[in-house]
Amino acid sequence: MDSFIGQYEYHLAWTVYLLASVCFCLFWWKLTGNLKHGGWRDLLRGAALVVIFTPWYVSDAHDHLAPALVVVLMDLLIGSSDNGLAGALVLLVAVALMLALLIVRRLVFRSGSHHGD
Repeated sequence: MDSFIGQYEYHLAWTVYLLASVCFCLFWWKLTGNLKHGGWRDLLRGAALVVIFTPWYVSDAHDHLAPALVVVLMDLLIGSSDNGLAGALVLLVAVALMLALLIVRRLVFRSGSHHGD
C-alpha cells in the first residue's frame, strides 16, 4: 500500500483536492443562492471558482502543478522562487477573464430581455 501511495501521491493529492473543491463549490452555490442580486451572486461564485481551480507550477522545472493560490502563499512564506509572482499574475489574469465574462453575460442578458418587451 505504501508503494502505491508513493507512486501515485501527486495524483491522489489532486484527486482529494478536486473532490473537496467540488464539495465546497456545492456548499458555496447553496450559500450564495440566497443572494437576491444576481451580479453579486455571480461575482462571489466566480471568484471562488477562480481561486480554487486555477493551477500553477510548483517549481521552476514545471513538472508539477498546484492551486495557484497555494503557490503564491508558499512563495510568500518561503520566498524561494519567482513562481509566486507568476502564480499571482495567473490569478490576476483569471480574475480579469472571469470579470470580462460576467460583464459580457450581463450585457447579453440585459439586451436580450429588452428585445422581448
